[in-house]
Amino acid sequence: MASNIESSNYSERVVPSLSYFIAGLVIPMISGLIALPFVDELLWLVPTITYGTYVGIGLYLAPRVVITNDSLTVGKATIPRQFVGLTRDIPVAERFAERGSKLDPKAYIRFQVGVAGLVKVEIKDPEDPTPYWLFATRNPDLVTAYLNRAY
Repeated sequence: MASNIESSNYSERVVPSLSYFIAGLVIPMISGLIALPFVDELLWLVPTITYGTYVGIGLYLAPRVVITNDSLTVGKATIPRQFVGLTRDIPVAERFAERGSKLDPKAYIRFQVGVAGLVKVEIKDPEDPTPYWLFATRNPDLVTAYLNRAY
């Protein structure tokens, strides 16, 4: 596995979990009830369009984590690898605190609904006021291995 990490790049689309899509099923029901007095003939269309929009937005806004030899990209933010410091996988017991009471207001964060894995990346750029990046990923151990290999 080490040779795989050294020779390739990493890319992941962090889509919401299944719970996001299941919880969203209430949206077409509510929109159908709202539309019932107005568009009796198209009652099936309004819930279909609203749920389709909900799913589309969830998938469209899902951030991508991309690690190359030159940069780290999370969502729309990119940083050169030379400024990426020590990276660590946040243990389950610490995740709530890292997203809450321990969170630095200047940190770059990118969470995803229903994705439990969390990675913290220290930033070594002296001109960047951001102390670290904290982002969700489905494979925190793999992301940590990719980023720490050059550290």
